[in-house]
Amino acid sequence: MQSRPIQLLAAFIGLMASAVLAPADARAELLLIRNARLIDGTGAPPRTGVGILVRDGWIAAIAPNLSLPDTPILDVGGATVLPGLIDAHVHLGVVPGSGQRHDPPEVTRELRRQHLRAYLACGVTTVLDTHIDPAAARDIRSELAAGEPGPRFLILGPGFVTPGGYLSDASPATATLEEVSTRFALLAELGAVGVKVFLEPGFGLRPVWPILSPEIRAAIVRTAAAHRLPIYVHAQREEEMKMALAMGARAIVHGGFYDGAPSDEFVRSMVESKAYLMTTFSLADAQSIAFHPERLDDPLVRRTVPALERATAREPASESFLSRAQIGMAEPLVPGFLHSVVASFMLTEASMAKRLASSQQAVRRLQAAGVPIVAGSDSGNWPIDPYHFHGPTTLREIQLLGAAGVPPADALASATRIPARMLGLSDEIGTVEVGKRADLVIVREDPLKDLGVLRTVEWTLQDGVAHTPEEWMGSEPPPR
Repeated sequence: MQSRPIQLLAAFIGLMASAVLAPADARAELLLIRNARLIDGTGAPPRTGVGILVRDGWIAAIAPNLSLPDTPILDVGGATVLPGLIDAHVHLGVVPGSGQRHDPPEVTRELRRQHLRAYLACGVTTVLDTHIDPAAARDIRSELAAGEPGPRFLILGPGFVTPGGYLSDASPATATLEEVSTRFALLAELGAVGVKVFLEPGFGLRPVWPILSPEIRAAIVRTAAAHRLPIYVHAQREEEMKMALAMGARAIVHGGFYDGAPSDEFVRSMVESKAYLMTTFSLADAQSIAFHPERLDDPLVRRTVPALERATAREPASESFLSRAQIGMAEPLVPGFLHSVVASFMLTEASMAKRLASSQQAVRRLQAAGVPIVAGSDSGNWPIDPYHFHGPTTLREIQLLGAAGVPPADALASATRIPARMLGLSDEIGTVEVGKRADLVIVREDPLKDLGVLRTVEWTLQDGVAHTPEEWMGSEPPPR
């Protein structure tokens, strides 16, 4: 039997051998999309027989039966054109399952390139990375600048954590006012579009971590205002979400409420604050792949998820490794030799489904009350999590929003128009209108009838460049 390092090397060589040259990265000078059924994302009814003229990466005209001599034509034959999708909560610096495989640097870099392509193959043209190591951010920016295909890459940079708190073992903590200033200088250098603050006391039955002090939180608020950076807060329970609102948070980055419903008072506070709420239902859904490995045979997953990651997700040991780590994090007083036993009772398929349903019900209630909801998958959230794939998890997240009872048009808005507004990019992306970027996704059927058709992308346009999913991935589709 091959050793683990040899297996990794063989998989990496296979990955490299299957890759072909990237699709053309220059913006299309002219392209005419014809015979489209247009859902423009503004809330207007769908239109049929529409032409969309793209010039130098921007939408130049939209009209019925549009024609222009000597212009390259993409006749979509009645397919549905939508705004390019936005996933407002990803972690591109993290490779799923890498914490178990201990990938060498060259494998990590190649897998990240595949992740960038996977988002485009899934119709996702913009992502917001809500917590990323500076070195990883620079590396990804360098790849994109060199012409590697990928979505528009926005970051919050490394978030604020407290000494001894959540993630303090993996991220520099902030304990002094001077360290607050130093962190903001780093965010400016990285080009962050906001600042992430962690308010996480623990995932289990009792608090296990300290959170940022009121003094440090106040300093973050003052300095963020001076830098004109909005605040995004990691919080999952109502008490910490109230702290987030007190900080003037632009958004709370988790739907939360996995074990209870929001109070009437909190719902009113969220509406009055005008803060956005991100879904991250996949936190309670992705691990169900361990109970339903047939999800790994989905054509979209096979097309967009690297074989090495799919292999890790198939290994029974992966779920055991992850669940033991989850128990160790949530309940550190439980002895290590009991982690598997406790996980077998606490992390069942039924318990995960219950947590998902609780979060979905809370988000649906908040959405119905008028809280702006933003789709965020939390893909790549933890290196030892092998199930949070980059790309297809975004589409799953939108489907879960629809399954929560959110009308399909509103679910689509949560991945287009609403996050564009949250990010201050409504003048460029989020809807299909003249004068905006030609970031588009084209699917055959009607997502207003079935959000599942988002999984059957036919073309994605990024800044006017149109390719099929196979072309964005740089390979032919896998055998069926």
